[in-house]
Amino acid sequence: MTPTLGARSSRTPPAPPRTDHWPHAVRSAETLRGTLVRCGPGVRLAGWPETPRVRATALAPWLAGGRVAIRLSAAWIWGAAARPGTPIELSTPAGRRADPMTTRDLRVRQFRFRDDELCFFGDLTVTTPIRTAADLLREPEGFDRRHRIACRLLLGLVDGGGDALRSSLVDDGKPYRRLALERLERL
Repeated sequence: MTPTLGARSSRTPPAPPRTDHWPHAVRSAETLRGTLVRCGPGVRLAGWPETPRVRATALAPWLAGGRVAIRLSAAWIWGAAARPGTPIELSTPAGRRADPMTTRDLRVRQFRFRDDELCFFGDLTVTTPIRTAADLLREPEGFDRRHRIACRLLLGLVDGGGDALRSSLVDDGKPYRRLALERLERL
């Protein structure tokens, strides 16, 4: 049966091709040809639009080993930030010790997540929009205009918006809850 225009397909869309396993020379040549275009710190095939799944795929080299995109890097994946930030912020999967890896371009932390706080794009993991917004609001220092805008845009992706985020912050018992609630009121 051939789908008609306007008909919805029950198939899940295909995963964007990963290019992080291509040899560096091939990626470089395809970038020069225009087949690959910049997508944050990574690349994507030019024919694939920037969607959360495509942005996560562009971060695949950094998300290796089950790492989770968090904070501004996760906000970028969800389309709520113009750039994933420098350094790229990641967390180890639950139960694993953080890599002793903090460089100018990468910061790996050790956070705990409930299953409902993570979204999976194949083997790539990112915090959900509500968890991402909560993490940005709880950040003790460095909450600036980029973070406020990202939080506002993330709230548009959360069922229940600000009320759902407020309830989540009140119930979670994590540090900097009062600071997060004050910032949420000022958004």
